[in-house]
Order: sequence, then structure tokens, then C-alpha cells
Amino acid sequence: MKVRRKAVGLVAGVGMAAGTMLATAPAAQAQAPDAVQATGSAERVGSGQRATVPPAPVNNRASAGITATSPKISPSAGYKYVVSAGSYTCDYGNLCTPVWDPTVGKWKVFFLYYCNTYSLSYWNGEGNYYNNQTTGTKAHFYNSSGGTYQTSTAPDPNRPIDWDPVWKIKNC
Repeated sequence: MKVRRKAVGLVAGVGMAAGTMLATAPAAQAQAPDAVQATGSAERVGSGQRATVPPAPVNNRASAGITATSPKISPSAGYKYVVSAGSYTCDYGNLCTPVWDPTVGKWKVFFLYYCNTYSLSYWNGEGNYYNNQTTGTKAHFYNSSGGTYQTSTAPDPNRPIDWDPVWKIKNC
């Protein structure tokens, strides 16, 4: 089940009221560039495609006064961190999904290779995805009621997406 921002804010308020220190993203992130757009650039790199992540989002959790929580996925999948406006290689056979991680101030890129329905937690804000799976493979992004929010047919490089309404991803 995906945890929404309102629930996170409530937990943060309770933790602070109890005198517990909660980790937040660095305040410097609040001055990040104000545009979050997929660059759409990609280049061939060996068996994968190089893709870029957007600049850091302006409205991150720390600047909103809400406790930061790292995005998670279940079942687990491989991931790596990429700096704002950096690049990564999305190997053939993967659906690559960058989502902003306010706890480290970087994009957390998940590599969805195995055919599965993945449940998302703490995926918020704008991001993008790169569908570099076998040609013709469809990825489905589902909302909270199980309806289709967006679909993608491979190859589909660096497409922008709003992660707020996405609760599950079926990559095949």
C-alpha cells in the first residue's frame, strides 16, 4: 500500500511532539532548480541506453516541513542513486524508474527487470521512466483504485510522469 503525504505529515507531527528527532533532507535542497522536466536525451551505451534524470524538485519534503522518507518498492528491485540532472544506463530488458529521494537529495533509479506487479511506497512528485524492455513489452502504471493511470510500450525513452497517483507498476 502506498503511503500518502498526509499520512507522512501526521506521523512527523506525532514524532516531533514526542520529542523524537526525525531525519529530514538538507535545507540546501530547497534552493534547487524550479523546473522538473524529463530531458528526453538518451544515447546507446553497450547493451543499454544512457538516460538523464530531471533537475531536483523544488517542492521536496524538507522544504514543506514534512519528514523525509526514502521511496520503496515491493517486491524489491535493484536501484542506484543519480545526482540531479545526472545520467544513468538503463540496460536492455529493464523498465527504469527514477523517483526523487528526499533523504539523500538524489534520484533513486529502480531497475525493474523481472516481470512483476510492484507496489510503491513514498513515491511522490514528478519524475520520469525509461521503458527499455523487449520491443513491444507494455508497462502499466496503476492508480489507487487499480485503474490504469498510464501505459508505455517499449522502447519508450525518458517519459515524464507524476508519481503521486501511481500506486503500482506492472512492467510486463
